[in-house]
Amino acid sequence: MYTLNISGHHVQSGEEVQEVVKEKMDHLARINNQITTINVTLNTEKHGTHELIVEASVHIPGHDLFAMVQTEKQLKPALDMLVGKLEKQLIKHKAKHAGRQHHINAKDVESPIERQLQAEFDELVEREVIQ
Repeated sequence: MYTLNISGHHVQSGEEVQEVVKEKMDHLARINNQITTINVTLNTEKHGTHELIVEASVHIPGHDLFAMVQTEKQLKPALDMLVGKLEKQLIKHKAKHAGRQHHINAKDVESPIERQLQAEFDELVEREVIQ
């Protein structure tokens, strides 16, 4: 489970906006269950363009991811693009770190030849040819 912080600068972040953001960020949690914190900032530029800027930082133990999207006052497409960027980063991070940890329930995969050689070795040990 993760903590979601939503803040808005020059933007009304009501219940509806918060629900949409939470729904989109839950998609990231399905990709990586080690996410501890997600900070989302909604901001509008009032200097002539009136663009919506959505920023998000995702904290995973040992690593932080960041993405920013700038659109024209449309929240859902901005969040879709933002989640897409973060999703790519999460998948890349997951691929880099896959296989680095040893799992408790991990099983070694032996080939049939390795099993046969092990059986022969065990038989020689049993007959006390090898000690």
